Amino acid sequence: MPSIRHTYIAQTQPGFEAIAATEITARIDGAQFIDLRSVADKNGMVRFAFSGDPRDLLQLRTVEDVFVVAAEARDLAPGFAALRQLAHLAATASGIERAVHLVRRIDPRRGGEGRIHYRVIARQVGRMPYRRVDTQVAVERGIAARPDHRWRLVADGGIEFWLVQWPGEALLMVRLSDERMRHRDYKVEHLPASLRPAAAAALAWLTTPRDDDRFLDPMCGAGTILIERAYLGRYRALIGGDIDPEAVATARANIGSRYKPVSIHEWDARRLPLDAGSVTALAVNLPFGAQMGSLEENRTLYPEFLREAARVLRPGARLVALSGDARTLSDALRRNNRLVRRATYPVLILGRRAVVVVAERG
Repeated sequence: MPSIRHTYIAQTQPGFEAIAATEITARIDGAQFIDLRSVADKNGMVRFAFSGDPRDLLQLRTVEDVFVVAAEARDLAPGFAALRQLAHLAATASGIERAVHLVRRIDPRRGGEGRIHYRVIARQVGRMPYRRVDTQVAVERGIAARPDHRWRLVADGGIEFWLVQWPGEALLMVRLSDERMRHRDYKVEHLPASLRPAAAAALAWLTTPRDDDRFLDPMCGAGTILIERAYLGRYRALIGGDIDPEAVATARANIGSRYKPVSIHEWDARRLPLDAGSVTALAVNLPFGAQMGSLEENRTLYPEFLREAARVLRPGARLVALSGDARTLSDALRRNNRLVRRATYPVLILGRRAVVVVAERG
């Protein structure tokens, strides 16, 4: 019997959905991209179809959560009648039973024994005449009325139903992942302004990882980008460093004895003790000029760093930089005749506008 093709949603930080889509289509055999959506300034979403083992999806690195679509409504009424439609959808949609089966394929204990424990998270995009909690209650009541199981509403844990509503349409999903996908379990120490792991993975992914990479993060902070690069595949060496001794110590603690060969240094990223052309890929989270540094300091730091990055990069190598100071980064790249911008992704980091820029050493 052929496998059933389900529709899935991969959730990211805002703006990172386009990057995650490239990882999904490249690393998940048989995944078929459908479209990108956004949930206001909260999340990005990649919708795709896949008929394979859902456990494979939990290996994605640029993604924070994975859901299976249980039901969709494309003709919601504009007023309070929509709440009745959503309750009916939750009570009757056959896709909910299939979604529960997939969740329990990943974790047979999810939802408990006997009565299935469940909770509902509701989100709204755009203006509605009712509150978000009203949609949550409507879906809760609909699920409780389903005849396929005995259901028990809980405040935490169990099977999670997520409803996302836009004007005129709604998407009801069941969460397949858990908090480990978003937070990972390798960090033992943290630093202010550290990237969340999926964002760090997105930067590493955009360097187009290769088995022979000498991968550099010259402002490595807690070491998250280096660790995420290690999970993306083989490499020749991981090299990181930071001007802050506390950051160097934190990166070494997080990396521990894993991910060899790796070396972490205390240095100034504007004067790297590396040979010219010795680096095949570089990813960096530049100071935004808020928690770290200042906008005035960035106007000096960015051009000097990019000159040094161009020196150590091999011709054709990629540099991927995240910055909350987009204008200064753009100006510095424009004045650097050895780095060619290839792509720009507007993103949100903790509610702050930023950009991910992909450049190539000419």
